Amino acid sequence: MTIREVPLEQLLGRVVRTAAGRPVGCIEEVRVRPDGNDYVVDEFVIGELGFLAKLSAMVAQLPTLKALGLPGRYRTRAIPWSWLDLSDFERPRFRSAVPDEDRKPSSPA
Repeated sequence: MTIREVPLEQLLGRVVRTAAGRPVGCIEEVRVRPDGNDYVVDEFVIGELGFLAKLSAMVAQLPTLKALGLPGRYRTRAIPWSWLDLSDFERPRFRSAVPDEDRKPSSPA
């Protein structure tokens, strides 16, 4: 595996798409860990698409609406960096196949 420098300012806020081109969400956050003098990306946090999802989550935090128990949770999910194809920073997308070492084993039913 080669070491690459990724311009994070170009990735934040970009829409992530599936390998087939369907939009999944926006890159909201990048989680890194220090490694000597550098930082290594561990995960990307992908948030919901659309202004309405963000607005409803914000409005649901108002005390009156919160007391009524109205839903308004803004959902995010963290994904390993290796799941994304970052060859084009303008159009990040999921790889066509998730590497086996990154898959979580399914628990027996």
